[in-house]
Amino acid sequence: MPSCQNEKKLNGTWISAYQYGENDSLMESTTGIPFNEVFTFNNDTFNLKQFKYQMFNDERTDIFKLKGNKFVIADNESYFSDVIEPLTNDSIVINGLNSVLNGVYKRLADSLKNKTPEFKLIGKKFVRNYRKWTDTIHFVNDSVYTSNNWTMGNSDLMWERINKNGFDILFTDIYPPFVIKKRVGKDIFISTFKYKKEDYILTEIE
Repeated sequence: MPSCQNEKKLNGTWISAYQYGENDSLMESTTGIPFNEVFTFNNDTFNLKQFKYQMFNDERTDIFKLKGNKFVIADNESYFSDVIEPLTNDSIVINGLNSVLNGVYKRLADSLKNKTPEFKLIGKKFVRNYRKWTDTIHFVNDSVYTSNNWTMGNSDLMWERINKNGFDILFTDIYPPFVIKKRVGKDIFISTFKYKKEDYILTEIE
């Protein structure tokens, strides 16, 4: 298949799901810092947005080619990563782009785009029921949040909200990325991705 056709296979927006090391199985994520990234591919151009409170240079845009299974940036063979062919139509693995870990990304469907009129998170508190536990999150200002279940020692927990191609995305310390889908009354409907897509609700409280 011609290279340009290979690049087009990646067209769309991809969100980070989990990472695994060379000694891990594909379905075993590593512990530590959450994996907060969004890739956007458009033919031979990519944009990578990372959590600005974890990366000094948090965003880059460049041209790329797929040469075999190599992801080659700006025609420079010394800056490449292995690209493992899609696991499914909506999942890819990129190896070594920013670390020795393998990063798994999920393609975002257009149905996940937020069509709700703009709303703010700053200064608001939400309850999140997740599996068997409950967390209360307070977005203190435009960069710091608190959680009643998680801390980072004496360091603040940080957050960042971005829009990529109509997707309303929330990066935070501790958690994987959230895709904000809509708001109905006091409820915000969100999705997150790890081994599979999971849906739940943030409910605003006083």
